[in-house]
Amino acid sequence: TFFPETPKVGDLIILDKISFDLGSSVLSLKAKRELDRAVLVFEKYKSLRFEIKGHVCCTSSKYPDAIDKETDERNLSINRAKNVFSYFRSKGINPYRMSYKGYGNRFPLGKGDEFDRRVELLITRL
Repeated sequence: TFFPETPKVGDLIILDKISFDLGSSVLSLKAKRELDRAVLVFEKYKSLRFEIKGHVCCTSSKYPDAIDKETDERNLSINRAKNVFSYFRSKGINPYRMSYKGYGNRFPLGKGDEFDRRVELLITRL
Protein backbone atom coordinates (compact mmCIF):
# COMPACT_ATOMS: atom_id res chain seq x y z
CA THR A 1 0.00 0.00 0.00
CA PHE A 2 1.34 3.38 -0.99
CA PHE A 3 0.45 6.37 1.18
CA PRO A 4 1.42 9.66 -0.45
CA GLU A 5 3.86 11.73 1.57
CA THR A 6 1.64 14.76 1.10
CA PRO A 7 -1.93 13.61 0.43
CA LYS A 8 -4.20 15.70 -1.77
CA VAL A 9 -7.87 15.65 -2.68
CA GLY A 10 -8.52 12.96 -5.27
CA ASP A 11 -5.71 10.64 -4.19
CA LEU A 12 -6.86 7.03 -4.38
CA ILE A 13 -5.06 4.70 -2.00
CA ILE A 14 -5.49 1.06 -2.96
CA LEU A 15 -5.06 -1.06 0.13
CA ASP A 16 -3.42 -3.83 -1.87
CA LYS A 17 -2.17 -5.70 1.19
CA ILE A 18 -5.75 -6.16 2.36
CA SER A 19 -7.42 -9.02 0.57
CA PHE A 20 -10.64 -10.63 1.69
CA ASP A 21 -11.55 -14.28 1.48
CA LEU A 22 -14.11 -15.05 -1.20
CA GLY A 23 -17.56 -14.05 0.05
CA SER A 24 -16.21 -12.58 3.29
CA SER A 25 -16.12 -9.11 4.80
CA VAL A 26 -14.10 -10.16 7.86
CA LEU A 27 -10.82 -8.31 8.45
CA SER A 28 -7.82 -10.58 9.01
CA LEU A 29 -5.04 -9.77 11.47
CA LYS A 30 -2.83 -8.91 8.49
CA ALA A 31 -5.50 -6.52 7.22
CA LYS A 32 -5.77 -4.86 10.61
CA ARG A 33 -2.00 -4.31 10.72
CA GLU A 34 -2.20 -2.61 7.33
CA LEU A 35 -5.11 -0.47 8.49
CA ASP A 36 -3.04 0.54 11.52
CA ARG A 37 -0.55 2.10 9.08
CA ALA A 38 -3.39 4.16 7.61
CA VAL A 39 -4.43 5.26 11.11
CA LEU A 40 -0.96 6.80 11.57
CA VAL A 41 -1.47 8.87 8.41
CA PHE A 42 -4.92 10.00 9.58
CA GLU A 43 -3.50 10.99 12.96
CA LYS A 44 -0.84 13.09 11.23
CA TYR A 45 -3.36 14.84 8.95
CA LYS A 46 -6.17 15.62 11.41
CA SER A 47 -8.42 17.43 8.93
CA LEU A 48 -8.12 14.82 6.17
CA ARG A 49 -11.44 13.28 5.12
CA PHE A 50 -11.88 10.20 3.02
CA GLU A 51 -14.28 7.69 1.53
CA ILE A 52 -13.78 3.97 2.09
CA LYS A 53 -14.62 2.15 -1.15
CA GLY A 54 -15.48 -1.55 -0.99
CA HIS A 55 -15.22 -3.87 -4.02
CA VAL A 56 -15.95 -7.49 -4.93
CA CYS A 57 -15.06 -9.97 -7.63
CA CYS A 58 -16.71 -12.96 -9.16
CA THR A 59 -20.34 -11.90 -9.60
CA SER A 60 -22.48 -11.74 -12.68
CA SER A 61 -22.88 -8.26 -14.12
CA LYS A 62 -26.64 -8.58 -13.57
CA TYR A 63 -26.07 -8.36 -9.80
CA PRO A 64 -24.90 -5.08 -8.26
CA ASP A 65 -23.08 -6.80 -5.40
CA ALA A 66 -22.02 -10.20 -4.08
CA ILE A 67 -23.48 -12.17 -1.19
CA ASP A 68 -21.73 -11.77 2.16
CA LYS A 69 -21.52 -15.23 3.69
CA GLU A 70 -21.66 -13.68 7.18
CA THR A 71 -25.07 -12.03 6.54
CA ASP A 72 -26.43 -14.04 3.58
CA GLU A 73 -27.32 -10.70 1.98
CA ARG A 74 -26.16 -9.22 -1.32
CA ASN A 75 -24.16 -6.41 0.30
CA LEU A 76 -20.60 -7.70 0.43
CA SER A 77 -18.82 -4.62 -0.94
CA ILE A 78 -20.73 -2.37 1.46
CA ASN A 79 -19.91 -4.64 4.41
CA ARG A 80 -16.21 -4.67 3.52
CA ALA A 81 -16.14 -0.88 3.52
CA LYS A 82 -18.26 -0.70 6.67
CA ASN A 83 -15.95 -3.09 8.54
CA VAL A 84 -12.97 -0.90 7.66
CA PHE A 85 -14.97 2.15 8.82
CA SER A 86 -15.75 0.41 12.12
CA TYR A 87 -12.12 -0.60 12.57
CA PHE A 88 -10.89 2.97 12.01
CA ARG A 89 -13.54 4.22 14.44
CA SER A 90 -12.35 1.71 17.06
CA LYS A 91 -8.86 3.20 16.65
CA GLY A 92 -10.10 6.71 17.44
CA ILE A 93 -10.67 8.13 13.96
CA ASN A 94 -13.61 10.54 14.10
CA PRO A 95 -16.51 9.04 12.09
CA TYR A 96 -17.30 12.47 10.65
CA ARG A 97 -13.98 12.35 8.78
CA MET A 98 -14.94 9.26 6.81
CA SER A 99 -17.73 7.71 4.81
CA TYR A 100 -18.10 4.32 3.18
CA LYS A 101 -19.70 2.97 0.04
CA GLY A 102 -19.89 -0.35 -1.75
CA TYR A 103 -19.11 -0.41 -5.47
CA GLY A 104 -19.83 -4.08 -6.11
CA ASN A 105 -18.01 -5.48 -9.13
CA ARG A 106 -18.17 -2.30 -11.25
CA PHE A 107 -14.47 -1.39 -11.08
CA PRO A 108 -12.24 -4.45 -11.56
CA LEU A 109 -8.51 -3.81 -11.63
CA GLY A 110 -7.93 -6.40 -14.35
CA LYS A 111 -5.21 -8.18 -12.36
CA GLY A 112 -7.28 -11.15 -11.19
CA ASP A 113 -10.09 -11.88 -8.78
CA GLU A 114 -7.96 -11.66 -5.63
CA PHE A 115 -7.12 -8.02 -6.43
CA ASP A 116 -10.79 -7.14 -6.90
CA ARG A 117 -11.69 -8.27 -3.36
CA ARG A 118 -10.37 -5.00 -2.04
CA VAL A 119 -10.93 -1.73 -0.25
CA GLU A 120 -9.64 1.67 -1.37
CA LEU A 121 -9.45 5.05 0.31
CA LEU A 122 -10.34 8.19 -1.65
CA ILE A 123 -9.14 11.48 -0.15
CA THR A 124 -12.12 13.86 -0.32
CA ARG A 125 -10.98 16.83 1.77
CA LEU A 126 -7.87 18.15 3.50
